[in-house]
Amino acid sequence: MTILSYVRRHSFVASVIAVLAVIVMIIAGRQANEKEGAVSSSALKKVDLVSVETFRTGYANVAANGVVESEGQADLKSQISAPVAAVHGAIGGIVNAGDVIIELENSDVKAQLAQSKASLALAEGQYYTGGVSVGSAEKNAVNKIRDSYTKSNDALSSQIDPLLFDVSGTGWQLSALCQQRRTQCRLVETRNDFNAMFIDWKGMVNSLTASSTTETIEAALSSSQANLGKIDAFLGDVSQALTDASQSQSPAFGADKLTLWKGMVSGALAAVSGAESDLVAAESTLSGAGATHQSTGEAQINVARAGVNNLEAQLAKTIIRSPIAGKIAALPLEPGELASAGALVATVVGEGGLHVKAYASGEDFSRIAVGAPAAIQGSLRGNVSSVAPSVSETNKKVEVIVSVSDADSANLVIGQNVVVSIEAPKTSIASDSDQAYRLPIQDVKIEPGNAYVYTVDQNSKIKRIPVTLGAVEGDFLEVKSGLSPDLKIASPVYELEDGQEVRVSE
Repeated sequence: MTILSYVRRHSFVASVIAVLAVIVMIIAGRQANEKEGAVSSSALKKVDLVSVETFRTGYANVAANGVVESEGQADLKSQISAPVAAVHGAIGGIVNAGDVIIELENSDVKAQLAQSKASLALAEGQYYTGGVSVGSAEKNAVNKIRDSYTKSNDALSSQIDPLLFDVSGTGWQLSALCQQRRTQCRLVETRNDFNAMFIDWKGMVNSLTASSTTETIEAALSSSQANLGKIDAFLGDVSQALTDASQSQSPAFGADKLTLWKGMVSGALAAVSGAESDLVAAESTLSGAGATHQSTGEAQINVARAGVNNLEAQLAKTIIRSPIAGKIAALPLEPGELASAGALVATVVGEGGLHVKAYASGEDFSRIAVGAPAAIQGSLRGNVSSVAPSVSETNKKVEVIVSVSDADSANLVIGQNVVVSIEAPKTSIASDSDQAYRLPIQDVKIEPGNAYVYTVDQNSKIKRIPVTLGAVEGDFLEVKSGLSPDLKIASPVYELEDGQEVRVSE
């Protein structure tokens, strides 16, 4: 039996089936449209509406873009360039004043600090009764000069050369870790230059005898200190090369080897630092030979204590603490990422009101006064609390701080981008007509022979309104006609088109 003959014999059943099929298709179509509408609504472009009343030329307003900030906000920045070792806390977490938020890599500084503290303890332990004879001071100085040569030569030969050269002594061990060929050449050339320096240094050391004059020994001390200073700077460059290597996206060597090499450089630095401290103490002892025990001992202790204080100051720069109590609002870096000197590493928001940090055109600098009323996002109230003393040479803008009234602060969120309109005296651009307005250029769409502003109609679609333009002054345009005081316009007009469906910010 064919389908056609079945339908003819059972026409009533076929009709019912057809009606049910149509109903099912209608319901499915409506559900699909509802889902499609829900998805497209969430994807609609979000726009801000600003009342043109705030731009009437009788007020000659100054428009500026800004960011909402807390009055009690603290932006914490790194003083040095170093990798992040640890992040203590999370966004939204509560901190007290003095709490550690970020700790930068500081193992090298800690190692040097420990040795400096040991040197201080030794100096204090050697604070014994009695004077120091010239002969014993000279002998001690000669021994320290010889030790400084031996320690620095051993540190470079046994701990640094394996990092720089391969087993044959002709290759470049860290070539894959240096970002620039210039860095490689500079380190190799410096190390090779030390060969001649060590030859001269050894000759000077061998020339020192029991009959050497105090002046000769003092000259040898000074020369040895200069050599140690060059080696110390060189080791710092090698340490920086390893730090740069650890930040590489694809290091040629594993993390374990890099850690081992850093430890070798730290050991060399510690040896050279110790030799430098010994020479300083020997020089102080020699210059004060024959003086009382008190002056000599105090000098040695002061030198050691100065080294401790210097390293403690370096360590403090690697530990970033919150200066206020509040909540963590930003943590842009993760452990292992490099914190550059001057870069923001954390933001803490404390209690207090809100303000807007805005930037106006430098041409409006003379027309912005402290205390002037301001409108934020068209309707929220505020007042200018401070104005930068000059226009920035970098962006030709002037920084303005606008305090937000307590009643309106609940409508703003920290970090929100907003438009600010600041009341200012009339200027030559202002018209006596109540129908003239002065709009920011970003709020006017200009096409060949025509100009428009955009608003949003009752169907949430962009509607363009033709306007007649007048004079131009800086970042503003005079609109002579086409606007009404109750009109709200979209700001800014970039990427908006007539008839485009949008979502209005609340």
